[in-house]
Amino acid sequence: MNIIFSEMLVHQLENELDAAKKIDVEELAEEIHRKGFNCLMCGKCCRREFGDNRVAVMPQEIRNIQKGSKLTLDDIAEPFNIEAETFEEKCLFHEESGMVDEKGYIHTFGWMLRRKKNNDCIFIPDDRTNNRCSIYGMRPLLCSTYPFYMEGLKLRTSECEGLGKNIRLQKSRELAGRVLERYLCELKDIILTYKNYDAFIKGDKGQVIAQSGLKQGYLNYIVHNSEGICRITKKI
Repeated sequence: MNIIFSEMLVHQLENELDAAKKIDVEELAEEIHRKGFNCLMCGKCCRREFGDNRVAVMPQEIRNIQKGSKLTLDDIAEPFNIEAETFEEKCLFHEESGMVDEKGYIHTFGWMLRRKKNNDCIFIPDDRTNNRCSIYGMRPLLCSTYPFYMEGLKLRTSECEGLGKNIRLQKSRELAGRVLERYLCELKDIILTYKNYDAFIKGDKGQVIAQSGLKQGYLNYIVHNSEGICRITKKI
């Protein structure tokens, strides 16, 4: 991504942020109330077998979890990355994405909650009879607002069996407040990420280095986020 393109994105996002600040939370609550929702505690949103369960998490949310649990960054999060089932898919993506620099570092934007080897969320129990999140009180806004989210100034929903169920108006108001808070925080976060973005030099040699690391069971990442960049090595 070049600097001119990132500046254009920042301008668009700042306009969206200004408009988002004017959203009426009561109107949002009424819309949520009409749609209806009740969490069934099925845990499907946390388990990979039921779909894309990646949870984008902002730096401040990572710190909140660290403070409340004494877990490390590596315990909590990993670089936000593609969903790839096979080694071949990973190699193909890294070749075509143009996000590998000359030293073999894979560049990615932001963090997501760490996942287990089976790609379930690290904070969901293996026991299928217990779907209680182990960091429930500190869980990211994406989790506490699911299946609702904002995009393009409009309320959207992800697939969820709890949709359409009865919800109290007060609960709708509480949920609407979190949904709007998440939207504003995400916009601010991505704006800062693009403002902090540093372009990098690409090269064929880097592709070879990255693929060599992948064959040995690790990948080197540079994570671009709202607080700058972070270099991290992830075992595969």
